[in-house]
Amino acid sequence: MEITRTPGGEQFEIKLKGRLDAIWSDHVSRALDECIRGGEHSLAVDMSEVDYISSAGIRVLVIFARQLKAIHGRLSVTNPSSAVRGVLQLAGLSSLLSISGGAASVPAAPGPAVRQVALPLRGSTVDAYDLQPDAILKVEQFGDAKEWLAGQLPSRRPSGVEFPVNVMGLGCGAFGSGDADNGAYPGEFLAAGGAAVCQPADGSNKPDYMLLQGALTPTVNVNYGLVGRGRFQRLLRFDKGAEQTHVPLSSVVQVCFDAVGGDSVGIVMVAETSALVGASLQRTPGSQAAGEARGIFAFPAVRDWLSFTAEAAFANTTSLVVGLATREPRGADLRLLRPLVHSGQIRGHFHAAAFPYRPLRKGQIDLADTVQTLFESEQLLGMLHLLNDWRPGSGAGESRFLRGACWCSPWNP
Repeated sequence: MEITRTPGGEQFEIKLKGRLDAIWSDHVSRALDECIRGGEHSLAVDMSEVDYISSAGIRVLVIFARQLKAIHGRLSVTNPSSAVRGVLQLAGLSSLLSISGGAASVPAAPGPAVRQVALPLRGSTVDAYDLQPDAILKVEQFGDAKEWLAGQLPSRRPSGVEFPVNVMGLGCGAFGSGDADNGAYPGEFLAAGGAAVCQPADGSNKPDYMLLQGALTPTVNVNYGLVGRGRFQRLLRFDKGAEQTHVPLSSVVQVCFDAVGGDSVGIVMVAETSALVGASLQRTPGSQAAGEARGIFAFPAVRDWLSFTAEAAFANTTSLVVGLATREPRGADLRLLRPLVHSGQIRGHFHAAAFPYRPLRKGQIDLADTVQTLFESEQLLGMLHLLNDWRPGSGAGESRFLRGACWCSPWNP
């Protein structure tokens, strides 16, 4: 089979020639997947020179038609040969695949006002949508990380914090009692859009999650962390473009600063991800002798406490990222915020939960709907505290993304 790709105006065309059977269905699947990962959400599959299609071929078309429909995209079979048209009509798929004699047009629907925001990467784009221009997040700090990292018993019990849609947070915590003696091992957590994720520090690297469902509100027993309450000012839709391989986390944070016009920004991001760089707790600090815990960052003990991504992890996934950032000099006085870039001019704290790759719908989207859909339809792969590994030569760099949606607001403690 021959597979030819032709970029178009409203649609990206893929022309097939030959037999779409079990042997070639995988090749066609990869071609369609690569187009979608490249940001194409309207695909026209020209099948005028396909003389045979089996159930394996039909399955590929159905899978991608449904995937695109879920994000308001479209897959159209155009110019089907008589053999293809007959099989698809007998299978009852004429409506699903939008069979047409020529290129199917996608009607343009009027959308909300959008403006361009500069991203300092050639060819990359950012569209900004105003949500609530005067919104500000009120941030509260919980607990004291120094007690845990020094091996001291915390001076107070974990704080139970509820996370409805308009509350975001991250830090160290657990579902349940928040007490390791009762089976809970506090580890990294994040929460946003009516969902919360906790990865217990028991060495399993298996995160758990809770979703807002009816009267059930996700609740995390927070040992230490940052919690922001309020709405977001802006929604930013960024795309790396054809000239870049990715957009680094620090560039996303910088454009969020610019969008809100301040020196502090709270960010919730759902993004198609190139790779994540960071670490996760393998043991719960504070549960060991003080002398042992003081060596948490010393080699070789650090390997027992923390799991680092020596190389970029969770490649080609979709991730939910929650974080807070400030510019110097303000950030130096805030606990839990650490240098995000080597110069120290940006400080932040970010956690990310990774899922199997899932394309995002373009344009203005709702945070809660996007987050809930991500959890309801995909498996949760893992979670990381994002770090910038700037070691010369051997460092893995920083987390990097292909395209995504960022909800952002300035914040005050």
